[in-house]
Amino acid sequence: MGVEKCATLEVRRGRIQETRQTTPLMNQMTIPNLNKHDSYKYLGINQALEIRTSEMKELFKQKLYKRVSLLLKSKLNFKSLFTAINIWAVPSITYSFGVLTWSVTELREIDRGLRTMLTRYGVHHPHSSTIRLYLPRQHGGRGLLNLESVHERDIISLRAYFLGDNSPFFSAIREADDRLSPLRLSESSHQDTRRPQEGLIEEWRSKALHGRYPGLLESRDVNKVESLTYLRAGYLFPETEGRLLAIQDQVMQTRMYLKHIAQQNIPTDRCRKCSQRPESIQHLTSSCPILAPKDYLGRHNSMAKIYHQQMALKLGLIQDELQQHLYVPKALLQNATYNMYWDGTLVTDRAVAHNRPDITLFDKVRKTCLLIEFTIPADDNITRAYSEKVTKYTDLAFQLRKMYALESVSVLPMIISVNGMVERHLIENTQRLCLDKDIISASQKQDNSEGSARTVAAASAVTIRPAVADYFPYYFLFCSSMD
Repeated sequence: MGVEKCATLEVRRGRIQETRQTTPLMNQMTIPNLNKHDSYKYLGINQALEIRTSEMKELFKQKLYKRVSLLLKSKLNFKSLFTAINIWAVPSITYSFGVLTWSVTELREIDRGLRTMLTRYGVHHPHSSTIRLYLPRQHGGRGLLNLESVHERDIISLRAYFLGDNSPFFSAIREADDRLSPLRLSESSHQDTRRPQEGLIEEWRSKALHGRYPGLLESRDVNKVESLTYLRAGYLFPETEGRLLAIQDQVMQTRMYLKHIAQQNIPTDRCRKCSQRPESIQHLTSSCPILAPKDYLGRHNSMAKIYHQQMALKLGLIQDELQQHLYVPKALLQNATYNMYWDGTLVTDRAVAHNRPDITLFDKVRKTCLLIEFTIPADDNITRAYSEKVTKYTDLAFQLRKMYALESVSVLPMIISVNGMVERHLIENTQRLCLDKDIISASQKQDNSEGSARTVAAASAVTIRPAVADYFPYYFLFCSSMD
C-alpha cells in the first residue's frame, strides 16, 4: 500500500478533528492521522479537506520566479533563454491551470513580475513594447508565453476534453462541477476572450512610437522574412537584443525623447554632437554630420568587406578566408578572368560626378561590369536610397560601356537599413553575385547589432561597463538607459 505515504483525516460536520489515534493494520503497522494544520499532496497540489488555494498559488508563483531567475543567470543567448523560459519555467505554473482558480488580475500581476525580472537583468527595456514581448519571432516579437493567454487556452482545451466524452463517468463530472472548478463544466458554453494574433499585431502597429518599426516592416520595399533573421537565428545575447529592440521601439533616452516624451525639464533637444538638429534615434543612427566620417563609414565598410571577401573567394581571387575583423580588402584583385576594384576611382573620357563605387567587378571574358554600392539608410529612406544609387551611377555606367565596349554594365545597390531591414532587391542582387543568402544575415549582424548600437552609444557619450564590453564587443546598446 505504501503506508509511508498514507494518512487518515477525521472530519465531523465539515470540520477537521484533532485526534491522536492511529489506524492499525496487520503486521503491527499503523497509518498516522493528519492534523488540521497539515496537508497532503495529490498531483502536485497541497490539500486537506479542500485545496489550499492561496497557499498553492504562492508556491507556484515563487517556483516560477525561481526558475526564471536561474535562467537569467545562465548566460544563454536570447533565443535559447526565451525557449527555456517557455518550456521549463512557465509550465511550473501552467500545471495548476484548470485545478486552481486564477483570476485575470493575478495572472497579469505575475506577468508584470516576470517583466520586472527581465528588466532587472537588462533583457527587456522598461519602456519597450509589451505586446512585442509576447508575439512570435517570425512576426518581429520575442516569443515569450503570456500567462493570461496560456491560461485561457488550457481552460478551453480541458473543457473540450470533458465535454467531448458522453460516458456516464464524464456526465457525472459535468453535472457535479457547478462552479467547483475553473472549468465550470455544468455550463454549456464558455466565452473565448483571447485576442487573435492579428489583433495584437495591429495594436502594436497602432502605437505612436512602438508602431513605427512594424509599420515600416510591412512596407512593400522591405523583405520582412530576411529582416527578422536575427530574431529567428538567436545569435545575440539577451541584453543586446533588449537594447536593440529598444532602439527600434524609439524609447532610448535621446534628448528628444527626454524632452518631448518623458517631459523632463532639459534645456534643449539638440544633438549633443552636432547641435544642428533634434537628437532623435533617426538622427543619431543615420544623419549626424559629426558621426558620419567615422562611425557611419565604419559601419558601411564592415558590410562591404563581408561581400568583398566572399566575392573574392568565389571568383578565385583569394584562396584563404579570414575572420571578418581581420580582413582588409586590397585596392585591386585580378586574375585571367576578373578585375575587382575596392573603393577605386574609375577614369572615364568624359568627367562624371560620381565615379567611385564601393566595388567594381570587370568580367574580361563576358565583357560585363558590375558597380556594387552599399548603403545603410534610415528605415524610412530605403526606397529613396535604392533609386538614388541607381541614378547616381547611370552616367558612369554609360561611359564605361562606351569606353571598354562592354556588353552590359549593371548597378547593384546593396541596402540594409540602420535597424536591419533588408531592402527587397538585396536577395536578388546577392544571387546575381552567386553568393549564398547567409551573407545577408552576416551583413545584417554587422549593421544591426554593431552599427546602430555603436553610433547611438558614441553620440550619447555613455560609459560602457568594461567587463560586458569585453564579453560582447558590440554591446553598446545605450547601456546608460538601463543603469
